[in-house]
Amino acid sequence: MRLTDAVRRQLRGMNPVERENAVRELREVLYEDAYETITAHDDDFACPRCGSIAVVRKGHNPNGSQRWQCKDCKRTFSNTRDTLIGRSKLPVAKWMMYVECFVDCLPLRECSVRCKVSLRTAWLMRRRLLKCLERYLPKFAAGAGTSVQLDETYLRESFKGNHTKGKFRLPRPARHRGGSLHKRGLSKEQICVMTGVADSDTAFAVLSGRGVISKPRAIEALGGRVGRGAHVMADEAAAYPGAMETLGAVFERVDAKSHRINRINALHSNLDGFLAGFKGVSTKHLQSYLTWFLWRRSFRDDRSDSIVRQVDAQPCPGVTRDWNHVMPPYMEYWGMAA
Repeated sequence: MRLTDAVRRQLRGMNPVERENAVRELREVLYEDAYETITAHDDDFACPRCGSIAVVRKGHNPNGSQRWQCKDCKRTFSNTRDTLIGRSKLPVAKWMMYVECFVDCLPLRECSVRCKVSLRTAWLMRRRLLKCLERYLPKFAAGAGTSVQLDETYLRESFKGNHTKGKFRLPRPARHRGGSLHKRGLSKEQICVMTGVADSDTAFAVLSGRGVISKPRAIEALGGRVGRGAHVMADEAAAYPGAMETLGAVFERVDAKSHRINRINALHSNLDGFLAGFKGVSTKHLQSYLTWFLWRRSFRDDRSDSIVRQVDAQPCPGVTRDWNHVMPPYMEYWGMAA
């Protein structure tokens, strides 16, 4: 009899509560095994105090993980790595479950329900993952002989979030998502996102102030990204010719509907679809979501395994207080300090 048949037969013989508990335990085992398979590393390790490799098993932690003892200095320790998942108090299975939700871009409340964590914990898990993944984005650097398509997109400024805590106060009356702006057209109530795609298929997306793009803001956003000799194509925005002259790039103006800039148009279409799934993104966290979008684009073929390897490679920079009470950018428009 196959193992799967035996498991099914045992599950059918259980009452609903026992079956639910058994399925939950099996799911955790599968997630833990998947994590160990993806992040497999040598079992030979050294004592963190003296560096000796003469170690033996010495009991277990409260969560059931193995403890070890060094024969030389007699210190006991756990074989946990100094990484996001290794240092977390949450079980590996819960992180693997959350990673699935993260890759699928599920909203926080659904992540909280699926992983059985609080909404606050689900939010912090997302912030930590985004902080880890931003280091793995391919660097955008277009030099001589490289073709680049540039364009900008404009998003409504959003103060989405709970403002009952902290010192932040809305600088304008609250409005429902999707409501009309106070000013028509491309006003300073909209945030400019500068985007670009190179012929190598690398891309970037960065916040670039309020309202219609200007020459100084274009130079600031493109400095270090577009170098001397690069061939840049863009639409009718007035800021690009002067900015490209300053950066030493060759500029060509093309029709906004031309197929010659179809890659940047496709990038904007995909970005709109990505952000629409969250039903509004707060401007103060918008750059992190742009990083998330670019990461998904860069690792589209192997997201689930790639994300686990990446978060397991290095410690997560930043602590919880770094993400508390963050002020939105460009608040000088409202007469407030950012």
